[in-house]
Amino acid sequence: MKTSHALAALLFITLACASNSATGARAQTTVVVQTEAPPPQPAQTTIPQSAATADAQADNATKKKRAADSITGRVLSEGGEPLGGVSVSAIPRSSAPNFRTPHMAVTDDEGGFRVVGLEPGIYSVNANVPGYVAEVDPLTGRAGGAYKPGDAATVRLVKGGVITGTATDAQGEPLVALSMRAYRVRDLDGRTPPPNATYVGAGRTDDRGVYRIYGLQPGAYVVVAGGQSSPSFGVVSPYDADAPTFYPSSTRDTAAEVTVRAGAEAAGVDIRYREEQGHRVTGKIEPSAVTAEPNYSIVLGLSYASSSIQAGMYYVNPSTSNLSFSFEGVADGDYDLNATLAGRDGLVGTAAPQRVTVRGTDVTGLRVALAPLASVSGTLVVEQATEIERARPDCKGTHAQLPPQETLVAATFDRPASARALPAPRTSLTREATPDDAGAFTLRSLEAGRYRLAVRPFDENLYVRSIQLPGANVPAAAQHANAATPAASRANAAATTAPEALDIRPGQQLSGVTVRLSEGAASLSGHVVAAEGAQTPPYASLRVHLLPAEREHADDALRLFETTPGADGAFSFKNLPPGRYLLLARVTSDATDAAPRPASWDTDSRTRLRREAEAANTTVELQPCQRATDFTLRFPPPAPK
Repeated sequence: MKTSHALAALLFITLACASNSATGARAQTTVVVQTEAPPPQPAQTTIPQSAATADAQADNATKKKRAADSITGRVLSEGGEPLGGVSVSAIPRSSAPNFRTPHMAVTDDEGGFRVVGLEPGIYSVNANVPGYVAEVDPLTGRAGGAYKPGDAATVRLVKGGVITGTATDAQGEPLVALSMRAYRVRDLDGRTPPPNATYVGAGRTDDRGVYRIYGLQPGAYVVVAGGQSSPSFGVVSPYDADAPTFYPSSTRDTAAEVTVRAGAEAAGVDIRYREEQGHRVTGKIEPSAVTAEPNYSIVLGLSYASSSIQAGMYYVNPSTSNLSFSFEGVADGDYDLNATLAGRDGLVGTAAPQRVTVRGTDVTGLRVALAPLASVSGTLVVEQATEIERARPDCKGTHAQLPPQETLVAATFDRPASARALPAPRTSLTREATPDDAGAFTLRSLEAGRYRLAVRPFDENLYVRSIQLPGANVPAAAQHANAATPAASRANAAATTAPEALDIRPGQQLSGVTVRLSEGAASLSGHVVAAEGAQTPPYASLRVHLLPAEREHADDALRLFETTPGADGAFSFKNLPPGRYLLLARVTSDATDAAPRPASWDTDSRTRLRREAEAANTTVELQPCQRATDFTLRFPPPAPK
């Protein structure tokens, strides 16, 4: 170890570094587990009231109002014990500016909470306890959920895992104030996170060279020491110019992984610091209209191309004349360079990601051009069921009662398998919005590229009938599919009004999208079970698919659904258009992907899927408002006769 390194390290003032993972839940027109909507109350006959009765009714009205603008629930430990004194936040899922301020509450001794003062909308509910992490959804591998006012949420926290060890130099001497990071590269089921959602923990070594990173989500991690982890804050580390060292004494390509389990400590993760000089990656941001705005900040990120692990970050103030950047301590390898521009209203600009290759020398002269982000706006319309439909036994009392704000509209970045080797967007793979009380919505901060629109109603009586783009050629059948048309016919008529994909240009402000919801949605739930003589199905690697049985509707994107069964083989589909469907359970090729790309998004895979489903010939007919349960789906499906 160099003497200058050691002396500077002893005087080094530590700086806490943290990085949050993007969570966001998949937003697709697939299965959604929703809170049951309360049944409508029967009409009451007005009779003379006593003062006590009137007071009781007023009290009930107050309670209903409180329930309508609040989310209640409990925070529990992994074993079900209540956690008191825990901070709980409800954050709006809307992308509207100035509408993402969290609403806070603190749990009581029984773990109960009530977050009050909520406007109609969809919220993420999170709880924060140092050293604990949120329990993840076994179907998606993600934490958190989506709730509307009036819902009750159960938030489970588990004790986070720990990675600890010692960092020493080549002579075995401890290194002091050395930055340490742990990046999760997959969960315990082997699923890799999306490109912009890698979980990271951070710490620094003490005077003994010992580090301890706690509060980690279960999974497989790589541990890295040194390098320029968080530059341009005015604090210089003696290790900034060094290439980072991965556990045990490796580069990124040869790094060993560390398995972390909930509440367990992975000890002895000792690193022998390589003390190798890194390289510089420098360049300049090209001035433009978006960089001229006041009170903005530019964040540049350098990440390993083979994963989403961060290799460095750099911050630039656009109001200064110097728009240059410099990453220090970069090891040989391939990287993705990204840049975003943010203001008080969130992200407003981004640069197309570019691949950077470092081989034995500095990389200079890079140019980064920021472009404004795009947006997509439109209107959501709810169509009521016809009198004929409401007369059906299953439809009695199922009138949709939720306001437009309690529907989630999403645009998901479509990154086909052929593009997985290319740089990925870094702002977010999914953008969400909730409509206002008039049904208007805007999806903001979209990078250029291809997106799939999806809508998630939080009323199980509603289904998505159509998604129409401005200027789209609407077929005559769909033009006449109005509220007087039965629900099943309306669903079929909407087949070609669902866009296969939406190509967004830089800075494009697309408007005029129309989303139509209809009453009379059906639902289907059941279990995947082993076929006679077969072994227990590998549930974690299965997908359950639901396809329209009629071939003329084979490409109707709004009637193609898929989900992953639970650990017991259970599956569920809600918000389904009435009609006749084919069901199929099959092994997926992307079981290790935490955000799998739906098979229905590609023409070839959709054709293969239909061929297999027709061969299996497992069908179900869903009537308007029908709640079909206990469906048994065999795996593997029977061989065609």
